[in-house]
Amino acid sequence: MRLRSILAVAGATAALIATSAAPGLADSRGAAQGAGSGSAARTLGVTASQALPALRQNAHVVGRDNGQSAGYGGRSVWIFDDTILRDPDGFLSNSGATTTDLDASDGIDLTSDNPFTLDSSAAPGELMPLTAAETAFQKAHAQPCATGDEYCGTVFGLWPGPVVADPARHRIIFSYGKLCRGAPDGTPCASGFVGTPLGTGFAQLDMRTHKVSRIDVVHPDPAVTGVGPEGNDPALMFAPGKDFGAGSMVLHDGMIYAYGRCDTAANSCALARVPAGQIQDRLAWRYYAGPGADGGQVWSADPDAAVTVGAGNGPAGSTVQYVPALHGYLDTYMGLFDNVAHYQTAPEPWGPWTAAKPMFTGLPTNTLWDYAMFAHPEYSRRGGLTQYFTYYRPEDGSQQLVRVDFDVTRG
Repeated sequence: MRLRSILAVAGATAALIATSAAPGLADSRGAAQGAGSGSAARTLGVTASQALPALRQNAHVVGRDNGQSAGYGGRSVWIFDDTILRDPDGFLSNSGATTTDLDASDGIDLTSDNPFTLDSSAAPGELMPLTAAETAFQKAHAQPCATGDEYCGTVFGLWPGPVVADPARHRIIFSYGKLCRGAPDGTPCASGFVGTPLGTGFAQLDMRTHKVSRIDVVHPDPAVTGVGPEGNDPALMFAPGKDFGAGSMVLHDGMIYAYGRCDTAANSCALARVPAGQIQDRLAWRYYAGPGADGGQVWSADPDAAVTVGAGNGPAGSTVQYVPALHGYLDTYMGLFDNVAHYQTAPEPWGPWTAAKPMFTGLPTNTLWDYAMFAHPEYSRRGGLTQYFTYYRPEDGSQQLVRVDFDVTRG
């Protein structure tokens, strides 16, 4: 299994956010008040936490990490990263599932073999298939290799990240990181700990046609799309180290707010935004460059102008969501190497974010630490004050489930 956030520690992740600012402007001003206005006087506290039964998954699944989800049409749709299978044995770099079980109080049944139907008769398959160019490249460099082949044994991995529902366009959107790995040390696709990152893109599940597709970039940056060893990849939006959307994404009032370029050790990410309907257009993106002199915000067309906003991020990412009872935003993640789940709040996606506080501690493990803790807002109750979280336990390959109850007080 892999740790997405290690790439963030080694490389840096980035933040995305959707906006209606017109493309081509050097910067744009945001209103001083937003969806979370009025919540600055409210604070959130944990009143109880409860460990629940682990996810009940497809019988062929041995284990899979990084499970993130979104609600759509009376169902919860889940997307996972590295997936180990049995009967027959197999390994996938991504997979998906769906369920109509939206009451998590007694656990969650998630046995389907795909993200569109409730069929559980087969083993899950690869959610995001390789392109013809990627497949051909792998075949050309499969072992045994020609002498001196620096790409010998190279395979591609596609690791899904944050998931948001976009019902206006009948789809679910998620970010993904592309990497290559398996080649000898010291070569362009050496594995290292997790592989060599190639960039970040976005994919979608069409909930009407049941088609999974990577979203080709409009106005692409050739320095990003041409970085792959197999040649041009038209779906890569961001270069490694500028992977906005890899940390977390939240869609509110038609805008995707996304976090990335995260520094896990420093507990902070940068932020960007884009209208959900223009996520594919690189020139429609705007990057939070700090507060403006007029009390608003500065949104720049230059990703290098993005500043960190104080939203924390765990080794595999975090979940940022809008909480109605708070009239603001909740950021939740599991700490690096410590198994402790944290939370913090803000009136707006850009902050100011409160200091992180502990929610609960994951189960002890004799192998690796627990990681990849995510909230699942479609299961929340009481206006978001009852939340359900999963985290991956490498000890046994399970997705553990925890309920946390909050209360709101006015400062």
